[in-house]
Amino acid sequence: MRTITATGALALLLLLSAPAEALHGYGASMNAQIEARAYSHFLSGYLDFREGNLDSALESYQKSLKYAGDEPDILYEIANVHVKKGRLPEARAELVKALAADEGHTRARYLLAGILAASGERDKALAEYERVIKDDPENDDAYLHIATIEAELGEFARAEEVLGGLIVRNPDSFLAHHYRGRVRAAQKKFEEALADYDKALSIVPGFDVALLESGAVLEILGRNAEAEERYKRGLHAAPNNPFIRERLGRLLIREKKIDQAVDQYEELKKFSAANPGIRAKLGLLYLDRDRFDDAINEFTFILASDPGNAEVRFFLGTAYEEKGAIPDAEEAFRKVPEGAPAHREAMLHLAMLLSRQKKPDEAIGIVRKLREKSPGDVDLMIFLTGQLEGAKRYDEALAVVTEATGKAPENPAAWFSLGVVQDKLGKLDQVIAAMEKVIALDPKHATALNYLGYTFADRNMRLPEAEKLVQRALEIRPDDGYFLDSLAWVHFRKGDYPRAEEELRGALKLVPDDPVVLEHLGDVLQAQGRDEEAAALFEKAIAKGHEKPDEVGAKLNRLRKAQPAGK
Repeated sequence: MRTITATGALALLLLLSAPAEALHGYGASMNAQIEARAYSHFLSGYLDFREGNLDSALESYQKSLKYAGDEPDILYEIANVHVKKGRLPEARAELVKALAADEGHTRARYLLAGILAASGERDKALAEYERVIKDDPENDDAYLHIATIEAELGEFARAEEVLGGLIVRNPDSFLAHHYRGRVRAAQKKFEEALADYDKALSIVPGFDVALLESGAVLEILGRNAEAEERYKRGLHAAPNNPFIRERLGRLLIREKKIDQAVDQYEELKKFSAANPGIRAKLGLLYLDRDRFDDAINEFTFILASDPGNAEVRFFLGTAYEEKGAIPDAEEAFRKVPEGAPAHREAMLHLAMLLSRQKKPDEAIGIVRKLREKSPGDVDLMIFLTGQLEGAKRYDEALAVVTEATGKAPENPAAWFSLGVVQDKLGKLDQVIAAMEKVIALDPKHATALNYLGYTFADRNMRLPEAEKLVQRALEIRPDDGYFLDSLAWVHFRKGDYPRAEEELRGALKLVPDDPVVLEHLGDVLQAQGRDEEAAALFEKAIAKGHEKPDEVGAKLNRLRKAQPAGK
């Protein structure tokens, strides 16, 4: 048995049993012309609509019309059913009939205006809303809709005027202040927009949409701490609002509060578990935190339902690569299809993996294949140069990088690569010229500054200039252990061994167990007569994978031969 509360339209319908002189409002529109059977069908339709039985409601309302004629209240209810079912043209037709029967039927006109706005017929919608206001000046919602449409049409001044009038009439309309905040934000009147949002929030402190939008404005103004506080207030008011939680997560990422961002995306995942965008972002956050297995789980989850997602496939390969699961990383990168935006990057990662596994020919082949499709891509030329140089195919590398500098003479990276190759070929003058070209193009190219400074120091030449170059590099990247190693080498060449030792020990704190820095510290200690300590460092440099173990081993042997017997 259906149980209802006698409120709204139903309460008015029940007045139909009252004497005719007592009828008014909703019931009066049907009045005595509606027979008992019309009322019965109408009531049945109303109850069905309330319970979500839309087809039954429509059938009952249409039966009611047979007895009541084009009664506007019934036509209005039929239109509501059509709207609920997504049949806007049918709803519109019923409302037109209702207004033809009673042009003062404000509710029908208001609903028609909404349908026109949803259909993109903004000018017609405006006309209908204006008529609603004329007939019902207290209809706040109509003012809000007019302002919204005016803003959509770019008529921001008119939108502000409408909302301003509503605020004068009803200063406590939090929606009017909220909408005006939106309009002002769209015009980049951010401080005025904030004032409106703040007023709306003073009326309804837990208004989550206003907290979200005002937080976005605060972000634009660079007031991130205040934005963060608003988003948190919004989540306190609406914990399951995914828009606020994601906005807060993104802000925390920009603020480099990654652990807090992870917390937000993990919460977001609880009620957006099927959202691949959320899962992908969470996976990337896990990757940033070196939580490789968690990242792999997120990416694998997405690919289970969307195996063709090339971008996530690339992310999965990167997670495996960072974890050190090289075969899995290779497999993931190889599955990124040609034509996908991530394919190029996947192939470059694959090439680097192959190079590290001493498979230079395959790595070079992959990059050359990429070049076939993009022969003028200078970045690919530079990458290929690095692969060829790593494989000690210096002449080929020189040919490729020379082509790169010819195509992009203002590209510092191309000239830097040229300098490195020339160094491997033993062409010192060309090395210096290439690095000086890089610095001329980009005076803050820290790596080139350091490279040239170390080149001078290593060859024990132009040491004052070498020191200045390395100092400039350190001003740009003060925590770079390799730059500090270069500076120590300058001081070693100058004979300032204590200072060199101090700087090398500082470098090892930044790049622990780096074999070249270990070797250099051994050289400095040997120069100070601390042979046993030096020998231990040479041994450690070899153990840590020095790229020239024979040279370091020769130093170690000479040191041992020079030691007194029994040492």
